[in-house]
Amino acid sequence: SKGTSNSDDFFKWLNKGKANYKVYYGIQDGEAVYTGITKQDLEKRLYQHNYKGKGFDRLLKQYDGLTRNQARAIEQYYIEKGPANLLNKINSIRPSHRHYNQAMKWVQEFLKNLDEDGEF
Repeated sequence: SKGTSNSDDFFKWLNKGKANYKVYYGIQDGEAVYTGITKQDLEKRLYQHNYKGKGFDRLLKQYDGLTRNQARAIEQYYIEKGPANLLNKINSIRPSHRHYNQAMKWVQEFLKNLDEDGEF
């Protein structure tokens, strides 16, 4: 059925590449105000953000061991739903993207499972 091939296509997209990305929050005055993804060291990423004037006190890792698209899906979810989205300006995955709806569903499952297990 068409539904299955869509699902296969989605998981191929979601899981492709190395699982070497992290999702992090940018912290400013004790508040999480930004969500980002990187495969770099967070100290290096903090320097880059602050060099461009973001003014973060630190970056706080939320999740790691993710593929780029898994990280992008989580980032997009937080950009839309918060908490850490005050300074985010651009979508990580546009709502018009062919996998957008499935990606948002995947994030909700991912977060629910984390809550139940207490770990990734």
